[in-house]
Amino acid sequence: MNLLAHAYLSQHHPKILLGNMIGDDVKGMQIRLYPPLVRAGIQLHRYIDSFTDQHPMISEAKKIYRPAARLYAGPLADITMDYFLANDPSIYNASGWREFANWAYQSLMAGSSWHVGGFRRYFPYLQREDWFVRYRELPFIENSMANLLKRVGLSDKTQQVLTAFETHQSDLSGTYRAFFPQLERYAAQKANALMTIPLGE
Repeated sequence: MNLLAHAYLSQHHPKILLGNMIGDDVKGMQIRLYPPLVRAGIQLHRYIDSFTDQHPMISEAKKIYRPAARLYAGPLADITMDYFLANDPSIYNASGWREFANWAYQSLMAGSSWHVGGFRRYFPYLQREDWFVRYRELPFIENSMANLLKRVGLSDKTQQVLTAFETHQSDLSGTYRAFFPQLERYAAQKANALMTIPLGE
């Protein structure tokens, strides 16, 4: 999953959120360097990614992008799911996402001493450019896809990827609606279990 989904699935807990956001940048046993509830967030990030990567619905979604993006079909599918999440009226409306984003930015800023790796570099842009709100916007999503392809040397495939997204948007939306409630239940169960371990935090 991409950034917005990881943030949303952090059970509105600031330390779980922090761990979830830095999860990609904490490798292996480096997790032991963090406070208990931040460790829980890092582990939750790993659970979310594993569940998503192994899910047959997401495997089908990746096939839409694979002819153009090859190994990067997964990250493109993740960005796509963030777009549908941000526009899901059963979760938040526009003002709800605004409130959530403000809480998330403030919580992450409070934990800035624990920022690491890529997240430490891009968090200022995430906050300044208001990514958690702007995932609702189609141009922002298309720009996110284009930037990803540029970073991995596939800029020449941008139009092909954007066309695939537009052509299959209905199918991808259906995938989100069927998949995300499963992920949400799974993440809540894992988070609840993880938070029973670091008592007293």
